[in-house]
Amino acid sequence: MSNAQTQENGLPEEALLQQAASGELEALVQLDSMGFIMGPKETPEAFAARIRTLKANIAKMDKSLADTGKYEVEGVTVSSKDRISRKLFDEAAKLDRSLYGFAIDWVPGFFIDPFFLFGGCAFAFFPEFFAMFIIRRSFRKQSKWFIYKRQELLAHELCHIARIALDSTLYEETFAYQVSPSTLRRLLGGLFLRATDSYMFLGVTFLLLFAQLLRVYWLPELPIAPFWWLITLTFSWLALRYAWLMGTLSRARKNAARLFGENAGKILFHCTDDEVKAWSKLETKGKAEQWINQQEGVRWKVIIRTTGG
Repeated sequence: MSNAQTQENGLPEEALLQQAASGELEALVQLDSMGFIMGPKETPEAFAARIRTLKANIAKMDKSLADTGKYEVEGVTVSSKDRISRKLFDEAAKLDRSLYGFAIDWVPGFFIDPFFLFGGCAFAFFPEFFAMFIIRRSFRKQSKWFIYKRQELLAHELCHIARIALDSTLYEETFAYQVSPSTLRRLLGGLFLRATDSYMFLGVTFLLLFAQLLRVYWLPELPIAPFWWLITLTFSWLALRYAWLMGTLSRARKNAARLFGENAGKILFHCTDDEVKAWSKLETKGKAEQWINQQEGVRWKVIIRTTGG
């Protein structure tokens, strides 16, 4: 971001944070467009303080990199020589800006040598705000590796960082997967809401595999049908839950479109899970306007202004 109120590393200057802390709408809108989305319980003062915490934590990381050439987060060590250029984030910014109205180039990123089929991920901490991105070294010179595209991977994880203060679970992956060029990933990417969902599905799958091995080598009379039923029931539960959530999201988007047209998706991207549910019930333009007017604080004024509403 080439702006007089941002630093060389893309982070906001203190003057902009002071304006935001005082509740100045334009300052809050500018921060929102940089990927700093206010949480539902955050006051302008707390919002600005969170960003100051981020700046302090990144400065701490930068000092470690300058002094030792390394920095460790959650057992992962990154090196100063493997830092990703901010220009690499430009390709992700195009996706995030067009879909959701924000562009992040301030998150520190690093190339690493990861395990097996790992493509990359973001480390994000809240409320002690800090964010960092790692992707496999293969992406240094190529835009695609295995099933991963660098642009999609970056844009996806930056969606999570932007929404960190919303504490979302039900729609978090669905919003992030909308940056994918794959129709299948856009439609089904949010099927697993939590890591426990993935572990559960993998668990029953491996249980079937183990049962098959037992039957082949030790217990030829072991019935396999119950294990197939277990997989079927697990997947059916995940699919039915996801279909219900997508129905709610679809109704919310339809209702938001009555007021915001093509910007309905940007509006919902700024919403908590409870707010998405609320929008799904605002079936007239009058109800939607009344609901917005009932929201306290400056947050919804920022959302409407930053999304062009």
